[in-house]
Amino acid sequence: MQIRINLLRSLKPHSSIIFTLILFMLLLFHTSNLKFNNNGLYNILYAKGKANTLRDNRAENDVITNNKVTQNEKQVTNKVVILTFGDIHKGQFTNAKPILDQYGFKGSFFVPCDMVGEDSRMDWNDIKTLYNERHDIQAKSDDNLIGLSRDKLDSEVSQPKECLSEHEIDPATITTFAVRHGNAVSNSTVINTVAKYYDMAINGFSNLMRLNCTGYEDQPNPQKVGRGELAALITTPRHQTDCRTFFDDGSITDANRYSIREWNHNAKDMKFDHNSTTIFNNFIQVVNSQSEYNSNNGGVVNAIPLIAYHNIDNNTARSSTNIELFRAEMKYLHDNGFKVMTMKDLGYDEMSNHLYVKNIP
Repeated sequence: MQIRINLLRSLKPHSSIIFTLILFMLLLFHTSNLKFNNNGLYNILYAKGKANTLRDNRAENDVITNNKVTQNEKQVTNKVVILTFGDIHKGQFTNAKPILDQYGFKGSFFVPCDMVGEDSRMDWNDIKTLYNERHDIQAKSDDNLIGLSRDKLDSEVSQPKECLSEHEIDPATITTFAVRHGNAVSNSTVINTVAKYYDMAINGFSNLMRLNCTGYEDQPNPQKVGRGELAALITTPRHQTDCRTFFDDGSITDANRYSIREWNHNAKDMKFDHNSTTIFNNFIQVVNSQSEYNSNNGGVVNAIPLIAYHNIDNNTARSSTNIELFRAEMKYLHDNGFKVMTMKDLGYDEMSNHLYVKNIP
């Protein structure tokens, strides 16, 4: 740059206009180089993603930098995902929330009231902050619901909504209940109790939740109670055409609005021994699997991946998802045009017996 300026100074004074013009062009060129270099540095930092916290730095860099999918505007409108957070771990507030805030994402946080304020859990100030910042606050049972007496079951299901309402969470927004362990898909007693107080329930596991509730007849429920391992809890030859809760013979359907399925991130954290590269690849496959069901014309949404998180920390515990892995997953959703919804954006059409999307942010 200095050599160029010295050369220009050798021009005669009557060339001042030309000198000014050329100097302006050189400065413009120099600024564009700086901008390019800064973008290059950003890409390098993003590719590294503080890679020293990841198990395989080189593979992780390859995974993160090579998986941006180009989408046109119409295709982007029907790529959706719901992010759920269970059991109010403090790491959801201290580690996950700043990352969600960075991308303008809102999560659905499921609150078991008896856990509030316990060691390593959120307190009511944290929960109210989430609520006031338009995150979705929903209800969850404190205990396993299977085998409870009717009175105890009714209390476990109704109490979280009452508790949240007492802490100034609008009861009209508390539409969804999360069944602990997701183990009541085929339990009509639990489902009938949940239906007394809520519009929907998260209960069971799958890569996608199809909004017409079909296709689950021969699909195993991929979680053993408390373990996150494969267990064939559902196998039936019956054919289902919509989301009604019971078949005509009175038996419970395989999927309905009280057995909305989610993808358990911690099951993969444990299965793959917290290997961030492998889990990240699996995450990408799951969130993109909706393309088989969602039309690219008009933004029609027929299936949604619900990604279920618990603690966001680097402790490699059963409930842990690595912080930098979570950051990479959120960045992937943002960079590839996914719209992040919450559970309150889902509705149920009593006429068609289908779930539907009320609003895409």
